[in-house]
Amino acid sequence: MDVVPLATALLAGYLLGAIPSGYLVALFLAHRDVRAQGSGKTGATNVRRLLGWRGFFLVLFLDALKGVAAVVLARWLVPEPDTWAAALGGLAAVTGHTWPVFLRFRGGRGVAPGGGAMFAMLPEVMLLSTLVGAPTVLLSRYVSLGSVLGTLVVPLVTLVLVVFFDRPWPYFLYAVLASALILRKHKDNIERLISGTERRI
Repeated sequence: MDVVPLATALLAGYLLGAIPSGYLVALFLAHRDVRAQGSGKTGATNVRRLLGWRGFFLVLFLDALKGVAAVVLARWLVPEPDTWAAALGGLAAVTGHTWPVFLRFRGGRGVAPGGGAMFAMLPEVMLLSTLVGAPTVLLSRYVSLGSVLGTLVVPLVTLVLVVFFDRPWPYFLYAVLASALILRKHKDNIERLISGTERRI
């Protein structure tokens, strides 16, 4: 594998992920810094507290698009073997979203770009993850619980597809590392869920 195209793909993936969609949407639509609200994060859930569901779905779409774009770009830059490039490019996007250079490394929790990247690699995994996460949010009114359960599904389903349906192993590596990062960023949410003090929607 040529190092220069791969390094370019990783840098591009990080910079795509680092585009602060939530911060920019809140700034343009509400003229406020979303980091001063709620959890202090720039993701869709915190934007919803400021702009409602319209802002939530807009930022969710834009953040997911960053993950998709990172994978597509990585495949274009490194066509062979593109599965490794796609996996690493997607992981770079999640990293960029979580620690964006443009906002002094203070970003979101990585759910949307992580899901977007996974969708670009294995859309069936994201379908199953959404089928777990979305109803959990609707029934419990905890976005964080839906995010955590949906994230836990990703590496499990990916492993099944890799072992029994011959999907690429690099995608499983992505699923494990991205999910671990996302769950780590939800540590405070998990603690509040256990203690019963987590915020509902």
